[in-house]
Amino acid sequence: HDLVAEYTGQTAGKTRKKVEEAKGGVLFIDEAYRLTKAEDAKDYGAEAVEELMRDLDTGDPLVILAGYPAEMQRFLKANEGLARRLQL
Repeated sequence: HDLVAEYTGQTAGKTRKKVEEAKGGVLFIDEAYRLTKAEDAKDYGAEAVEELMRDLDTGDPLVILAGYPAEMQRFLKANEGLARRLQL
């Protein structure tokens, strides 16, 4: 994923960079559910989700999250605030 870094503490900055690059346009995240793979101890996707949520209320950039329906339901349940910030 272009949003997740290899080491702890680097993901927020990497995600922020992608969000800033997309300002005034669209940030499309395919297979977004991969950001919340809880079974992987080295998964820093939750940090990326937290960073994305900072801009979901503003509408800039427009964030489109895509993925298989069942996996996306799991993704939306992984963070309480995520689903309420999205237009489904």
